[in-house]
Amino acid sequence: MKKLLASFAAVLIVIVYITSCKKKDNDDIPDPCPTPPCDTPYVQNTPWPKWVFQHWVWEDEGTTASARALVDDYLAHNIPVAAIVIDSPWETCYNTFEWDSTLYPNAKQMIDYFHSKNIKVLMWITGVINVDCQPLYDYAKSHNYFLKNSANDPNPKVVSWWKGDGSLIDFHNPQAVAWWKGLMDKVLDMGIDGWKCDGADFYAFPQAYSPGKGGMVTRLEHSHAYYRLFHDYTRQKRGISTAIMSRPIDNYNLGDFGGDLAAFSPKDIGWSCWVGDQDATFAGLKAALNNMYWSSVYPYLIFGSDIGGYREDNSSPPHFRTKRLFIRWAQLGAFSGLMENGGGGEHRPWMFDAQTDDIYRKLVVMREKYLVGYLLEQSVAANNAGKSLMTFLDKSKYSYLLGTDIFVTPILDDFGTVTINFPAGNDKWVYLYDKTKVYDGGTSITKTFPIDEFPVFVRQGTPLANVITP
Repeated sequence: MKKLLASFAAVLIVIVYITSCKKKDNDDIPDPCPTPPCDTPYVQNTPWPKWVFQHWVWEDEGTTASARALVDDYLAHNIPVAAIVIDSPWETCYNTFEWDSTLYPNAKQMIDYFHSKNIKVLMWITGVINVDCQPLYDYAKSHNYFLKNSANDPNPKVVSWWKGDGSLIDFHNPQAVAWWKGLMDKVLDMGIDGWKCDGADFYAFPQAYSPGKGGMVTRLEHSHAYYRLFHDYTRQKRGISTAIMSRPIDNYNLGDFGGDLAAFSPKDIGWSCWVGDQDATFAGLKAALNNMYWSSVYPYLIFGSDIGGYREDNSSPPHFRTKRLFIRWAQLGAFSGLMENGGGGEHRPWMFDAQTDDIYRKLVVMREKYLVGYLLEQSVAANNAGKSLMTFLDKSKYSYLLGTDIFVTPILDDFGTVTINFPAGNDKWVYLYDKTKVYDGGTSITKTFPIDEFPVFVRQGTPLANVITP
């Protein structure tokens, strides 16, 4: 009888394990937990939640219907999704924190729908109120809640940004912050999981007068106050499993520089950063890598870029995202700290063709299955050492180490021919797409990579080298 009970218990454990490794809504989609045993509930033991390393999606302008369709289509193509960003515009005005019900009827119901699929929800926001957002703007103006050009200026500093004319909230004013938190509550109380804090804070450049502080504040001081408020208050209200999307280094492609002049988010909360908006071209991909390089130098811990670039036909001159660009950027995204896909124009992989869909699916599943646990482990070590998760070794080719055991040389053009200079030392590097090919540290090769392969190498002898497959 004891043997029978033991056998029954063993079978039951196997059933629980297999069942727990499936998503509730679609058994064909790999569970994003991804390190076994999957039946062990994830307990967050890092300041950043696990889902920041999983696959995010979003669209530039949307509705309740289009947001749901976007996620449902990814899942129908067996591509796991861990988070969706509801981007601009979603409000009645910039920034009221009031849902535009013509675009997003039943917003709470939409959020609950995504949560039922274990998908986190982030909302786009900035720290600006537009002049035409009445009576909200006049209320904040009458209470001295905006930054000014100088102490003697009776009126707020008005900036012309890409969404209109508005004024920057004085995040150094305790009364303004308390009032702003009350506005945030209207959305936080719906159960969202974080914010995409966009970069309108740069309009405080080079400095502005803070009535709350009673003195001038630099653009960087204003930026830090802005991002920290959204991070800290969201965690106070919604717990440590939340995150904000923020900018690390973004030099706006104005030159090859980083440092405080191009920095945005505080480093100690830079856990899901994206490097701003780039064109949907290989020049845009290089611009993203340039900002990623400088973000590593600063150093920020976790960052990535909009897969395929943000700007498409709204750029000057107009251009359109190609299949080869999209795939090469997706491959880069899969081996970055943050993997997120969205922006202007077409970003859905299946809309290019079946091959693109298949390549993209394999990248996401590979990341979910093998890299999330690795990135969690490596991010702790990097953070403790005061380093970035991505360490660039070659500025001209943007070769980098992801953690300590993955070496990547991105593909920067349509042709796919890359010269790879392996890290110096005695270690050997195993080619991810053909593990019979092993290369010595300190050597160089030149190779043309087919569209379904990417220059990724794993340090020989490490646990990851034995298990990871594309």
